[in-house]
Amino acid sequence: MNRTTNLKELRSGADFTWGELRKIHEVGEYAIVEYHPWKVKSPTVITGNPDMEKLEFHCYLKENDTACSCESLDAALAYCIAYKHEGANTRASRYFMKAIS
Repeated sequence: MNRTTNLKELRSGADFTWGELRKIHEVGEYAIVEYHPWKVKSPTVITGNPDMEKLEFHCYLKENDTACSCESLDAALAYCIAYKHEGANTRASRYFMKAIS
């Protein structure tokens, strides 16, 4: 089976490229895919064997993949907002998360 990061296909039940999809959170123009990442046995990623103890959050803006995953839902939402205003090389979300923690 093919895996994808295409948000429309994921909504239709396709398998997620980076792990086992758990839920898709949507807030306005932002979407965040919550997933269990694949286990890694350095240097190999073991596709099909999710690490059920970890959760990661992959970010989308206006249906487009930002190519970024975060370690919390809060950080992912902050990243989506920063990405919208500053683009792919933004560091604003990191500074924001440091400031509030």
